[in-house]
Amino acid sequence: MDAKFHSAISAIKSNDTGRLEELVRLDPSLATDRSTTSHPTLLQCLALDGKDSPKSVEMATILIEAGAELDGPLGACASIDNAEVAALLLDRGAAINGTGGWSPLEEALYWNSQRAKALLLQRGASIHNLRIAAGLGRTDLIEDFFSSDGTLKPEAGKINWPWGDLDAIRQSNHNQQGKEQLISKVRSWANDDQDIINNAFVFACMHGHLDAAELLLKRGAQINAIPGGFDFSGTALHYAALNGHQTMAEFLVERGANAKIRDTKIGGTPAGWAEYGGHLEMKHYLERIVQG
Repeated sequence: MDAKFHSAISAIKSNDTGRLEELVRLDPSLATDRSTTSHPTLLQCLALDGKDSPKSVEMATILIEAGAELDGPLGACASIDNAEVAALLLDRGAAINGTGGWSPLEEALYWNSQRAKALLLQRGASIHNLRIAAGLGRTDLIEDFFSSDGTLKPEAGKINWPWGDLDAIRQSNHNQQGKEQLISKVRSWANDDQDIINNAFVFACMHGHLDAAELLLKRGAQINAIPGGFDFSGTALHYAALNGHQTMAEFLVERGANAKIRDTKIGGTPAGWAEYGGHLEMKHYLERIVQG
């Protein structure tokens, strides 16, 4: 973040609530101003970097009472599974469904933040598009997003992701190279019915929802597709492997998933993703599949 925030960041990292309170008292703009680099606000920095602090809720309260914006930090909490600060933000009026095309619940699903997901559902977060329904395994709602002729209803939504649309990326704090990479990704999305169904299929598989995956296959999902909407672009098998869903991986392989496909960002195989996720049994299973 910009230099003006550095003393406050040091207080956050050292769990010095008194120091943070004094700094904000002397300069309330620390709570309300936006940084031009790294995290956009101090409260968002706290939500991310102070997740494991025993005083995170106390320090967040200081910033909130000084006028900090709440909605961006709620999304940050969802991304890193900071359920404690997320609960405080919701209590203080943060928009549970966000203010744009990507909700905190989608953020929690994307990053596999289970505690934040449970909190948001408990508090009434909406299931308003196909990928959310798929990520939650809600086969009843998945069906509702299809017309009788098998096409998607507009309510199924378009592909989105944590970095937003082209305008949001251009206005973000990413460096120019980072912006160009994200913009290139967005421009590569087909965002047609097939791409949207494939995207939802990955969400179902990354969370281990067999019935939802089966339903989406029947609705036309392509088992080896690498759909739009993901930074580390892989197949459904990549994401099932990353999150350790052994039964889902076996289900996909039995139905023709290719364990040799590499993601389009770092060239990793599903077995490599399993290893990165710490799932060695899954890694060995996929290696055996590759070896035949």
